[in-house]
Amino acid sequence: MLLSVSNVGKSFGVDVVLEHVTFRLDAREKVGLVGRNGTGKTTLLRMLTGQYEPDGGSIHIVRGAKIGYLRQENAVSVGRSVLEEAQSALAGQLEMRRRLEEIETRLDKNPSEDDLEEYALLHEHFLEAEGYSVDHDVRSVLLRMGFTEEEFSKPTEKLSGGERTRLALARLLLEEPDLLILDEPTNHLDLQATEWLEGWIRGYHGAVLLVSHDRTFLENTVERVLELRDCTVKSFPGSFNQYLRLRAEEDARLAEVARQQDREIAKMDEYVRRFMNSQRTAQARGRQKLMNRLIEIKVDAPKNEKGIKGGFDKVKRSGEIVIECERLAMAFKDSSSPDPKPHQLFKDLDWTVRFGERWGVIGENGSGKSTLIKIVLGQLDATGGKTRLGAGVVAGYFRQDGEDLDPEMSPLDFMVWECDMEPPAARNLLGRFLVTGDDVYRPIKTMSGGEKNKLSLARLTNLHPNLLVLDEPTNHLDMASREALVEILREYRGTLVLVSHDRHLLSEVTGHTLDMRHTGPIQYPGSYAEYRARQAKGPIEQSSPAKNAETPAEPMISPRELSKEIGRVEKLVAQLENEVSSDEQALRDLEDRLANLPATADVFALTQHHGQLQEQLVGHLSAWEETSLRLEQLKAMQG
Repeated sequence: MLLSVSNVGKSFGVDVVLEHVTFRLDAREKVGLVGRNGTGKTTLLRMLTGQYEPDGGSIHIVRGAKIGYLRQENAVSVGRSVLEEAQSALAGQLEMRRRLEEIETRLDKNPSEDDLEEYALLHEHFLEAEGYSVDHDVRSVLLRMGFTEEEFSKPTEKLSGGERTRLALARLLLEEPDLLILDEPTNHLDLQATEWLEGWIRGYHGAVLLVSHDRTFLENTVERVLELRDCTVKSFPGSFNQYLRLRAEEDARLAEVARQQDREIAKMDEYVRRFMNSQRTAQARGRQKLMNRLIEIKVDAPKNEKGIKGGFDKVKRSGEIVIECERLAMAFKDSSSPDPKPHQLFKDLDWTVRFGERWGVIGENGSGKSTLIKIVLGQLDATGGKTRLGAGVVAGYFRQDGEDLDPEMSPLDFMVWECDMEPPAARNLLGRFLVTGDDVYRPIKTMSGGEKNKLSLARLTNLHPNLLVLDEPTNHLDMASREALVEILREYRGTLVLVSHDRHLLSEVTGHTLDMRHTGPIQYPGSYAEYRARQAKGPIEQSSPAKNAETPAEPMISPRELSKEIGRVEKLVAQLENEVSSDEQALRDLEDRLANLPATADVFALTQHHGQLQEQLVGHLSAWEETSLRLEQLKAMQG
């Protein structure tokens, strides 16, 4: 046993956060700690690391055991470079190496017997500590955490929040403590770094206590799950998927037991009220005692925790081409780099997004994912090529970490003034995204990251966009909110572009993948899960630049994938034909009405409606022509 927690409790004023918390961790065990935001996970971690004292109970850690803790808000030391900060984790080995080098200089001249003895002993310890691999280990871990060789000399005070978290994680991995506590370690990692960290955790010789809302990450790492719920902790053996199954079974069992007890109590209560103060008073009193005893030991049914209930209404159709990029390029000058050449993010990118498609945009940190989105939406100018949004596109853009929210406004004021809503409707919409009560009046700057994300999502649903662009929407959301977002996006009927590191979300809601790599972008006509399965079979060709502006190159796809795409486009053509027929019939009916108007008819409203129908018909005809042409091209590729 490495760690033992017995009957621990913690309150802040009248608010009870934890009570009767009991569990243990064994050496080398990989355990996940899960629970909704606000249930007390961070409070528990701070007690385990000595930052908080428990109000009661005990926490016992094996003597001499070393604990490493990655906080969500962890900062790194200033006044150091990235490399120096990482090397601080191996200060002991580096000091031994420095001392060995000092002694070696004396050994070359006139060594004493003491020098020889010290060198022999110190060298033995240095070998045990694997000191010769220090430089390789530091550089390897930094590279895995997304740092380039050029960034090793970068001062820590110039790092972004995400870079600081990645550097703190690298330092912890190099320290190799007996118990490694990680609080949301994947928040600022790209997919490659996340997958590397999964493998590292599985093979780690120490114990790991992992707090995460990343479902796939937990599925691939933990051997046991601790769930924090209703102020206490319950342990579930086995993998994360087994935990989900066991918890669902237990909730169903408890709900059934609670229903049976409720029925039994109701029957006893009816008997007592009916026969008390009658000839059966003695029996009624006996039943009353049994009823009171049953009430004392009654099982509470699992609470139906509130979840996000928002969603998007039916969207207005745009043209068939929603986003079109031709030979798009972006480069910028890094002021912190001595290299005078601009840094090339990407170049010669040809990318077409059609109505109804659902794209997942993935890639290494710094590969230009967010920059690409800002260029497409007209918020940045590209350094080469061109891009356009199609006809009738109404874009809704979710920025990372609520960057576009006014921190001084309250959520209610923001929805009323920025989104042009009436206060009752605004409160109702905020409530569906779990921003309730007095929280609607407090400044946005005091809200947590998850609350800001929910406010941003609420604002988007009010915009009714037919192009939804989401940049890391699951950051700071708990697992229940992430699952709710999956359902919302499944039901969305517009065009989706999703920038995310959440593999579960990508696999559930996207059907195309754009992988932004430093070596060049790759486009794939399948979800992230399908893309990874294809990668496992061998390298995928990078997207080729267009030969000219009129004939963009098609991405390489297999016959099976081509057949699947043809089937999708055929359905879309048929759907558009039906919409054109429906528009034409509606237009004929309205023209018949206009030809035989009664005296009381609202001519202005009918004429306006006629214009709207004509515009809608033109849009559907244009989309049908573009889609039919696309179908011909695909069939030509099929031969």
